[in-house]
Amino acid sequence: MSKCLLKTICIVAAIGSSGCQSIGPKVIEQSHSQYNSAVVSAIDNQLLTNIVRLKYRENPLFLEVSSITESRNSGFDSGFKSVEWFPQDSSSTKLVPTFLLKNYQIPTISYRPVRGKEFIKYMMTPIPLSVTLGMSSSGWKLQRVFNMCIEKINDVENAPSASGPTPRNKPNYEKFYEMTDLLKKLEDANLIAIGIDPDNRQGLILRIKQSATNSTTNNKDITKFKQILGLDQNKNEFFFDSNFLKTSSNGLVVRTRSLMGILFYLSHAVDVPVEDIDNGVVQTTVMEDGSVFDWSQNASGTLLKVHCSKEKPNNAFVATYYRGHWFFIEDNDLHSKSTFMFVSMLFSLQAGEASSSDVVPMLTIPVGR
Repeated sequence: MSKCLLKTICIVAAIGSSGCQSIGPKVIEQSHSQYNSAVVSAIDNQLLTNIVRLKYRENPLFLEVSSITESRNSGFDSGFKSVEWFPQDSSSTKLVPTFLLKNYQIPTISYRPVRGKEFIKYMMTPIPLSVTLGMSSSGWKLQRVFNMCIEKINDVENAPSASGPTPRNKPNYEKFYEMTDLLKKLEDANLIAIGIDPDNRQGLILRIKQSATNSTTNNKDITKFKQILGLDQNKNEFFFDSNFLKTSSNGLVVRTRSLMGILFYLSHAVDVPVEDIDNGVVQTTVMEDGSVFDWSQNASGTLLKVHCSKEKPNNAFVATYYRGHWFFIEDNDLHSKSTFMFVSMLFSLQAGEASSSDVVPMLTIPVGR
């Protein structure tokens, strides 16, 4: 090896070693946001996939990214290239050594199936009333919380048969939705509130602000709201309870859905290919007269709309390829995106603690370059 070539190698190596001192901060700056975006995208895709699976009565499965580690290696790529010192003189062509310092990114990702006794219990057990109503105090509208998480208040049903696989017959939900429409009006007018009873710190109470200053329309809405739920028209404070043996006109006895029930409930609004309906792969819900019940315009369809396409969508907020079709939520469908975010938060809140306590097999995948 010539002295000139050896000197060149030493200079390149020195430059490379000095540059390594600043690699650390740059790695964090570049990779943190990339991994963050990738994990969020994977979680959203997984949730949508499992909702679609439930439409087809297939078992859902949740994988949790338990750890991401990354190592960085550096190396040289060397070679020779032809250089013409004097283009007019062909004999002046020389072979010049080339050196390129490369940084190699080698991530290792560990996945863990979210399952086990505790996880199944949290998935199948009705969500505690305090958690359900607590979502409303964290900024979520009562109408969305009630329509999604509650399947019965007093004697008013919110499609309880839809908390499982797609039912054959149309569920009862009309009165419940009429009630939550009134609830939205009262909430928007700041005439209704849910909180902890000051005299009983363990109890949750719904308070209606009925006074002489209320408009005629507001008073009519309040009267109708109480009438639908069978509440005492002379009272404006009603305690929440989950014990159906204590039903009365002075309280709101609530039966909540489980997390699995909510996922099933939303799955009915998934649009599916016509051929899957014709082949009996998915259940068709029918009205009393035998006509097909349209989930997209009723019940869960008011909360979430999952479209289906043979081609990959260009305007998808989240999309999954399943059974030869693309299922997706449109990026400009803010209502469905809000519902999707709500379910994702509820899943993390309910199932997160249970999944962390279960010991399950872990899959670690080194991703080579």
